[in-house]
Amino acid sequence: MTSGVPFQTSGLSFANNRIDMDVAGRSSWWEVAACRGQDASSFFAPAYFEKRAEKLAREAVAKSFCRRCEVREECLSYALEHRDPHGVWGGLNEMERRAVLRQRASERQAS
Repeated sequence: MTSGVPFQTSGLSFANNRIDMDVAGRSSWWEVAACRGQDASSFFAPAYFEKRAEKLAREAVAKSFCRRCEVREECLSYALEHRDPHGVWGGLNEMERRAVLRQRASERQAS
C-alpha cells in the first residue's frame, strides 16, 4: 500500500492507505459511511503477524466508527452477501461474520 497504487477487494479499493469504494457514480450507502476516507489500517489486518491485543485494539477503533455509522446494517449486509473474508464491516470482524453466516445456514436447515 505504500506505493500509492490502488488495489481492490470486493468493490473496496485502497489508495494511499485510505478506504474508498467504486460506486460508479451511483448514490450508495457507502457515500455516507462513517469510515469513508478513514485510514484502512484500523479496519484491516496488517501484512505481518498481529498479536491478539493489537488485533483487539485495532478492531476496537474500527468498531467505534461502526457504532456511530448510520449505514451499519447496509455495510454488514454487503459484507455478508459478498462473503468478504477480511476486515471489519458493519461492526463485525471476519470471525463474527462467519458465525452469523453459520447461524443463518443452521436456521435455514432447521426450517
